[in-house]
Amino acid sequence: MSIDFGGGSRFVVDVGQLDALINGLMEARDAIVKINADVKWTRQMAIPPSQDPYSPDGMEKIIERTLDMAPGTHSSANLAYRAAVQSMLDKLIAAKKQYASAEGVNRSIIKREG
Repeated sequence: MSIDFGGGSRFVVDVGQLDALINGLMEARDAIVKINADVKWTRQMAIPPSQDPYSPDGMEKIIERTLDMAPGTHSSANLAYRAAVQSMLDKLIAAKKQYASAEGVNRSIIKREG
């Protein structure tokens, strides 16, 4: 089955492997959600390793670059990645439904003519 992902991007998927591909992408999406939850949890661990004059500022910078939603941060990249995986999942599930519908129509035609 050939699937159009927009922008001229198409790829071919063996229908027999479609469920495995969908399940794998669902696992990837769930892993991204877990990673993001783990990253947010680290905000509560923002205790600097020591009380020297540099460690607290260092911890603050690390948190800013990982947890904040500003462009280029870990959290914003995770959000964009999860959205891309979800978009691909939505398209694969829609293609699977369309394929199943077409197969159903073809089977009824064959039964009527057979």
